[in-house]
Amino acid sequence: MLNDLNREVTLGDMLDARENRVKMQREIIERYKGTLISFMLNIPGNLKIFPLCIKAHNEAVKLITNSLRRYGIPIIYQTENKVKTGYESFFVVKEQPIIIKRLMTDIENSCELGRIFDIDVLGDEGNKISRSDLNIAERSCLICNDIGHACSRSRKHPIEDLQKKAKEIMENYFFNQFADNCAACAGRALLYEVCITPKPGLVDRNNNGSHKDMDIYTFIDSTSELIPYFRDIVLSGIKFYSEKPKEVFERIRYLGMLAEDCMFAATNNINTHKGLIFSLGIICASSGYLYKNEEAVNTYNILKISREMTSGINDDFNGITEKSAKTFGEKLYAAYGIAGIRGEAASGFASVKNYGLPVLKILIKKGYSLNQAGALTLLNLIANVKDTNIIARSSIETLKEVQFQINNLINKKGIENISIAEIMDLDNQFIEKNLSPGGCADLLAVTLMLYFLEN
Repeated sequence: MLNDLNREVTLGDMLDARENRVKMQREIIERYKGTLISFMLNIPGNLKIFPLCIKAHNEAVKLITNSLRRYGIPIIYQTENKVKTGYESFFVVKEQPIIIKRLMTDIENSCELGRIFDIDVLGDEGNKISRSDLNIAERSCLICNDIGHACSRSRKHPIEDLQKKAKEIMENYFFNQFADNCAACAGRALLYEVCITPKPGLVDRNNNGSHKDMDIYTFIDSTSELIPYFRDIVLSGIKFYSEKPKEVFERIRYLGMLAEDCMFAATNNINTHKGLIFSLGIICASSGYLYKNEEAVNTYNILKISREMTSGINDDFNGITEKSAKTFGEKLYAAYGIAGIRGEAASGFASVKNYGLPVLKILIKKGYSLNQAGALTLLNLIANVKDTNIIARSSIETLKEVQFQINNLINKKGIENISIAEIMDLDNQFIEKNLSPGGCADLLAVTLMLYFLEN
């Protein structure tokens, strides 16, 4: 009820709501003759309806519904009562009240958010099942470890502290949930990228491509270790939401270094994902930043914030000449103006936006599997991106030859009509020439992560 948002209630309102709730419980039990689950949030203070608590209420309803489904307990009636004193949800099931109480107690005890859940279970005669009936300890106070009812009766804690704690519990639950989801998308993108087969010159399920020092299991080991770091980077984007994107980028640099250390430890000093720690780290931080600032976490906004985070990252190349260049990246920039993955990030991953995601989406919409769509998307990236890995293993001339060859194939047949056999033939050619389009593989992983976040 929009009119009840951010509206304070009185003690009289609460007493009336309790009386109406008891009446509603009695009527539902009398009509359906089953075990009743009666749920509402325990929100301290006079403000009971605001966006965060509505979100928490809906999450609780999902947890209750999933728990009943998991144990094969059908819901024979369900309703919701949206009142200004707090949303109430009711479920009627055909199961012993003592069993249902244990399931609901498990929900209350399973996570931090459950501390503000108030789930009552009533038998078909209206008798309420208590925690003591299950020999389970009373619920503790939100702030201290004493029994909650005792603290409440004695007014041990100021209401402002209880309100602050309840809000903190709700926020942290959803922040962590969001971070887990983003990190899972990052891990999934890394695993899909290495598993997509065939990929010219790259590690896949068929072979190790042009690589003698790594295989698919090296990538799996690395991915397994990196997921917690992606989670921490999302939470950093949330934590530093009030800072400018460029400042957030500086905040996550050290986490990226820790992730690199972890990757090298897991792979015996083989570089599987250094570029993607950088790229997906930026995507993760941008996602957390947008989420906390209550902006849509979509591809457009993610790439916009990514670009703002890394604007000026190419300043390190200022003044670099072919004579003064020391690293391969500096030499490449001085000779050809190619900035590699740093340039991609600073452009808001323009290659992903132009050559990756649109092709992947079109192919999937046409019924291609993620494996098929991913393999063809990679070809489109190779045809259009100045891949520094190919140049490092050969020359700029070889890159141009490879791109000319693949562009001819795409223009002749259309990207969606290129066969697996033709990609495998390219794979053999790349292996023979010791070519590996690792930069484009990284962009494919970024493409996949954005696709997973959208879906």
